Amino acid sequence: LSMNSAPTFLHFPSKGKPRRSDTYELQVKGFSAEQLARWVADRTDVQIRIIRPPNYAGPLLLGFLLAVIGGLAYLRRNNLEFLFNKNVWAFSALVICTHVYMSVTALFIYIVF
Repeated sequence: LSMNSAPTFLHFPSKGKPRRSDTYELQVKGFSAEQLARWVADRTDVQIRIIRPPNYAGPLLLGFLLAVIGGLAYLRRNNLEFLFNKNVWAFSALVICTHVYMSVTALFIYIVF
């Protein structure tokens, strides 16, 4: 079969012999679903839709954060003076701004490079 690596997808055309381009080597061309779907579409004219599952990490983290904040407010319901403290609000603003800055920077690096 003259394969250089495994696993490999082989396409056997309905007419004629298999050519070198009818072999898809995963280690050489990549494990991406989009690349494999494009390769199948080039060989068979069958379009494969790729549907990615949703990422629930963000909503779960937000819910956990709100539960922690609500729990702390419930436990300190007799003394809520920390809500009127300027240092608490300044630290919160600093954390939020730093998080936004780091997220935008990471996204810029991901897009550019």
